[in-house]
Amino acid sequence: MPAAIEFAGTYADYLGKFSRYQDDQSRYLVWYGGAGSGKSHAAATRVLFRLMFEPVNHRILVVRKTFPSLRKSCFALLQDKIRQWGASDYFEVNKSDLTLTFRPNGNQIITASMDDPEKIKSIERVTSTWIEEPTEITESEFTQLDLRLRGDVGTYKQHILTFNPIDQNHWLKKHFFDRNVDNCTIDHSTAWGNPWIDREYLKILEGLAAQDSTMHDVYALGKWGVLKNIIYTNWDVVPEFPENCDYVIYGLDFGFNNPSVLVRIGEKDGEMYWEELLYQSGLTNDDLIKQLAELIPNKRDYIYGDTAEPARIEEIARAGYNIHPSDKSVKDGIDHCKRRKIHVTAGSSNGIKELQGYRYKEDKNGTVLDEPVKFNDHFCDAGRYAAYTHSKRHPGAWSGISIKSKR
Repeated sequence: MPAAIEFAGTYADYLGKFSRYQDDQSRYLVWYGGAGSGKSHAAATRVLFRLMFEPVNHRILVVRKTFPSLRKSCFALLQDKIRQWGASDYFEVNKSDLTLTFRPNGNQIITASMDDPEKIKSIERVTSTWIEEPTEITESEFTQLDLRLRGDVGTYKQHILTFNPIDQNHWLKKHFFDRNVDNCTIDHSTAWGNPWIDREYLKILEGLAAQDSTMHDVYALGKWGVLKNIIYTNWDVVPEFPENCDYVIYGLDFGFNNPSVLVRIGEKDGEMYWEELLYQSGLTNDDLIKQLAELIPNKRDYIYGDTAEPARIEEIARAGYNIHPSDKSVKDGIDHCKRRKIHVTAGSSNGIKELQGYRYKEDKNGTVLDEPVKFNDHFCDAGRYAAYTHSKRHPGAWSGISIKSKR
């Protein structure tokens, strides 16, 4: 290890609660639990430390369902870790193929998405894998990944699986939890065991108990559940945002500790397309305006922002953008969005996860309320702001009539 890389603690310190597994060599290392428990951060740390410290010719495969979600989540997290450790000079980063090479020993992290199954079959000599959100993939796709770990590679071979247990009927539960699997270690974690989590997020998780017991079980306590009363069932996933839409608008949900979210919405053939362009915490308005310069090439396109932040809307307007306060009527906005087919781009990884769990509240008597659970809804809010508000300002919108912003 080059002396220039100075770590502030031991490997165990960086793994935190997951340090008990620093020497675990199980073939299957299954880390599941609540939101914010640090599973993904620990997995990223583990694969990077193996890459740097183990004297073997590593070829560690990192996997998610789609290539865009892989780039924006796992690969971005790995790069963040490297920068935080001051180790950037020792890594060669290929941002097109999404590979990381540790220059001192040639060890590699490679990536693959399950939207290209033939590529998975062609990958040889994988030493270990990290599979983020295996709830997104099928059991047969996991079998293909499992077949990649074979032969003598000079070290133990291991799959790390990190996920939230959303659906008790999922194949993951049947495969790993409802039967004994040889050479398998399972760990359950919650945000309360994560020493780096912020107190505000813990309060949000605690607040789920008063809103919806199932959401509290799944996202706070990390228990297997069944998310019923899902709000949007009229959506699917498409590879990319189409060209030549009748028009394009944007929805903007402000945040700082919570993420700021920008959603691009287009209409084509009477159907809506939603694309997650931005989903990032810690952004000031100056930061956000700089991002908009890259994400919205035409300042005349309509943007509909969260009216809870009028000063931020005014500042963005003064920067030259065609931004307007949104109509935040929740019930009417949801009803409007439920009347159209919604196609969500494959790269909208956070948005897809939101839509999968976006549900109506249920009171203690089991009565379903006409109100959504207020959790993990930033993408859903931003999309609703734009679609509903634009339809009110321009009554022909979403009806097959082409209404374009003035250019």
